[in-house]
Amino acid sequence: MRTSLFSLLAVLTPIALHGQRTVPEVRTVEQVATSSATVADTPATTVGSVHIDADPRIEKLMTSYSEHKHVQRGYRVQIFLGDRKTAEETKRSFLQKNPDIPAYLSWLAPNFRLRVGDLHTRLQAERLLRDMKVDYPGSYIVPDEIEMPVLPDER
Repeated sequence: MRTSLFSLLAVLTPIALHGQRTVPEVRTVEQVATSSATVADTPATTVGSVHIDADPRIEKLMTSYSEHKHVQRGYRVQIFLGDRKTAEETKRSFLQKNPDIPAYLSWLAPNFRLRVGDLHTRLQAERLLRDMKVDYPGSYIVPDEIEMPVLPDER
């Protein structure tokens, strides 16, 4: 008895719900034209003010978030791996020749490594590597976390 009652309820419920759907409103071309005309007649610039009532902790979070360095996966070209003194000299000479390409010196025990560039794609890294091979024949591409570019201040 319960099974047949449940089956009957399962069949009749969708039928009953289907009958309650409403038909979307059909509008004529004149109705559409008049409604768009009223929107077009409204001035685009109006004088007013907006007051945002927000928790001060939100502003603090936004400030701390913007102060952090944001990194993403990308590529760099490693041009040197060796002792600290030579790595610093190589970095200095590299930056003199290429002031627009960032250079990063890091320590990987027991050596220092010098990686250059913040490249988003492997193709960009290949181009830089081709240019670096002339002065740094042992250079190669490494996947790394790169820094996001600094955007100009829009004020």
